[in-house]
Amino acid sequence: MKKSLSLSLVLAGLITNSFASDTNEAWKNLNQNRDTTINIYGVGAKVDANQDSSAGAGVMFDSEAIKVKLEGTSDFFKSAAVLKFNPFVKDWYFKVGANYINQKMYAPDNTNTRVNQYSGALSSGYMISNDFYVEIGGAYTQLNGKVFGDYEVRDETTSLAYLEVAKRWESSIGTIDTTANGGEVFHEYRDNEFSYGVGVDYYPMNNAKLSYTYQNEQNNIENSYAAQYSFLFVEYADNISLDTYQVNAGVKVAFDNLFDISTYKAPTNIKSHLSELHRFESIAFSTNMDIQSGAGVQKTAEAIARDNLPDTPPVNPPATNHAPTGESFTVDAGNTAIFTVDLTSHINDADGDSMTVTYVGSGVSSGDIVIDNANTGITGTNAKITVTTGSGNGYIDYTVTDGTDTSTTYRVTFNNLFN
Repeated sequence: MKKSLSLSLVLAGLITNSFASDTNEAWKNLNQNRDTTINIYGVGAKVDANQDSSAGAGVMFDSEAIKVKLEGTSDFFKSAAVLKFNPFVKDWYFKVGANYINQKMYAPDNTNTRVNQYSGALSSGYMISNDFYVEIGGAYTQLNGKVFGDYEVRDETTSLAYLEVAKRWESSIGTIDTTANGGEVFHEYRDNEFSYGVGVDYYPMNNAKLSYTYQNEQNNIENSYAAQYSFLFVEYADNISLDTYQVNAGVKVAFDNLFDISTYKAPTNIKSHLSELHRFESIAFSTNMDIQSGAGVQKTAEAIARDNLPDTPPVNPPATNHAPTGESFTVDAGNTAIFTVDLTSHINDADGDSMTVTYVGSGVSSGDIVIDNANTGITGTNAKITVTTGSGNGYIDYTVTDGTDTSTTYRVTFNNLFN
């Protein structure tokens, strides 16, 4: 930065020493009573390539010595001011500028947050002749970052220094103002870079203007176009690098007394003083009114670390075992001495496990009941209990187990057993 500023100062000094003269009268003639105006306009802006544009309004007080601009949409609020003064002699001037922005910044998942940015700028220029001047200047921008969800906007500073020359050409078809600038931009999160730009303003008459400017910086290549006739104007700025844009369209009203509406009128002379072209005003009212973020919206370190964790296979919960079930029912022995009870259709296991039927109790109205194979358990699909002795009516109690869980007790009631 020191090298660039030194080069700028040397070039300015050489030009000043070669051409300096008393240009106070030329300075006065060059201004030609340029109108002071109030500009009121609509704003359409796209601040992110992946988002829709937003609409709003703006107002600007515009004089040679003082410029103040306010703009707002649903995506941003922007304010800027420039003050020019000549503390020593008319051919040497200084300009100071300040900006404040509150703007949405969008993450890839479409979440967003509002961040604040503050900027300051300073320049000094020298009028070499009534149609040629040189200016050096610089700016400093502070972006206050923020964390939102898995994303963050980092705190970031950006500064720049530049040298600009401007030339006015008078012809039979109108006035043409041309400018060229070059300088250095100093970034915090990416490499510093050389910046350059050109501009041309054409006045076919005092109250009409066509203009074009081009500025080239990494991630900030911008074309700007403007047209004005009388009180109507339109401006369009296209940031090719970021795929964003802003368009302003409205009216400019000249006045002799801001507080006396009767003095309001259509502008008759809109030719800017050469000291108002182009780089400083572009910095104050365009570049520094955009978010200066080399890092952009990025994932936080915590989110990146979480994304990089190895995949963990899901842990299946232990299977839930269901106890088997049986049924209580009644059978008729048919006055026989021996009969068999088949339990196969009366027992069930919801998990498909093998089942074991176990005798747990019995009774008969006369004599003793004898149940074959009851005490050894009956397994599988051939779940049968055979009664061989006893008389009258009786019952058999049983349970079913799958080796893990056991059912409640069920009862088989029988009638007409005869021995």
